[in-house]
Amino acid sequence: MAQRRVFRTRVTCLGVSEDLGATAKQRALIGKIVILERKPSSGVSLILDGVAAGDLDEPVAAKVALALEGGQVFTATIEKAFPTYDEKFKPNGARLDIKVEYALEKGQPAIETERSWRCVPAAEQAPTTRSFFTKIAGVTFEGRQHIVARCSLGERLVLVRDPDNRHDKGAIRVMRLNGDDLGFIPEHVSRGDDSSGLASRMDRGEIFKCRIGSLTGGGEMSLGANIEITDANDFEELEKAPVTSAPDAGGNLTWVLVIGAVLLVAALIVVALR
Repeated sequence: MAQRRVFRTRVTCLGVSEDLGATAKQRALIGKIVILERKPSSGVSLILDGVAAGDLDEPVAAKVALALEGGQVFTATIEKAFPTYDEKFKPNGARLDIKVEYALEKGQPAIETERSWRCVPAAEQAPTTRSFFTKIAGVTFEGRQHIVARCSLGERLVLVRDPDNRHDKGAIRVMRLNGDDLGFIPEHVSRGDDSSGLASRMDRGEIFKCRIGSLTGGGEMSLGANIEITDANDFEELEKAPVTSAPDAGGNLTWVLVIGAVLLVAALIVVALR
C-alpha cells in the first residue's frame, strides 16, 4: 500500500518577473500549483503558469529527476513567496517555498532534502547588499535646498527611522551629523510594508551607514543628492576607497558651471592687469 510522503524545499526563481514587493502579490502566489518537469540534463524545472520559473537545487533535483523518470507523480504547491533584488535594489525574481507531496510505494526510496526548508542561512532569507545608490526624496520641501547647498561630496549622513510619520509608516529620514534634515529615503527603497525593505531591516536591528555619492542640479535645476547606503560591517572598508559617484547628468552640469566661473574670473584678472 502506498504511503503519502511530503518534502519541502526553497527554489530561487529568476523567471518570476513581477515585483513581489507588495504583500498582496506575495499572498496571490500562495497555494498555486507548480509542476516539476524533468530537464534533459537530469535537472528539474519548476513550471509556474506554463513558464519555467526556476530549477530545483542539487541534490534534491537529482532524486526528483530519477523518480520522475520512473513514473513518480508529484503535486507541488507554493507555501511562501519572497521577492529578490539585485545589488541596485531592483527586483530580479523570487524565492518560493514549495511543499511537494507524492505517493511512496513499498520498496521505493523516499525523497529526502539535505536540510530543512526552514533552516535557510540568514544570508538567503533576506537580500543583502554591500552597497547601493539611491537619491534623497523631498529635497525641494521645507527649505531643504539651503541645506543641500551646504553639503559636500563624500559627507557622512545618518539614517533615522520615523515610524510615526503620518504619511508613511516605513519612513526613513536622511540627516546630516549636525541634525539638519535633508529629506527621506524613497518609498520604493524603504518599502515599509515589506520584510525585505530597508525600513523592516532597520527595525530588525540591521545597521546601515550612508554618505553622499554625488551632488546634483544647480543653475535653474533644483539641488539634489545621490547617496550610497552600505551595511555597517562593510562601511569602514569602503571608507578607504574613493567615493564612486552614481551617474547623474545634473552633477556633471554643476561641475561645468564651476569650471566656467573659474575661467571667467581668470579672464577678468588678466584684463585688469593690462
